[in-house]
Amino acid sequence: MGFTGAGIATDTVTTTQQAPLGFELTVPDGDNGFQTWIYVYNDSGSGLTAAKMQTRKAATANYHVAEAGAINPCQAVGVCVTAIPNLSYGFLLRKGIATVDAAGSVTADKGLILVAAGEVTHEAGITGMAFGNSLAGRTGAGTFSAFVDCRG
Repeated sequence: MGFTGAGIATDTVTTTQQAPLGFELTVPDGDNGFQTWIYVYNDSGSGLTAAKMQTRKAATANYHVAEAGAINPCQAVGVCVTAIPNLSYGFLLRKGIATVDAAGSVTADKGLILVAAGEVTHEAGITGMAFGNSLAGRTGAGTFSAFVDCRG
């Protein structure tokens, strides 16, 4: 895992702030290229679960986040890799290959959109609204491998 100059790792979760919100950390991921991680605060009222997509908390301009709903994919901040309890700080994977949670069956090599409860699905057509793409298909709900590129 990558570390910041202060020694904080991408899987560090604390109840005290260790870096500025929105701080990005880029680390190598072998033959997959680089991963970009973003430091966030969860004060959504619920824990952030691994493989779930996260967006900015409603009506906040900073990086207070909440589990994504069926909204514009450009609002996606990142995917949770290490669970972040309510009132805690940690990193989301903003760009790179990750495991994400599908609401239902997903076709390989399709753009991804947000559905509800932090889950994703593939887009029916090319709409310019994707935040990443599926690397593998799956039948039924559950996790699968995807490339995410979040801008929120």
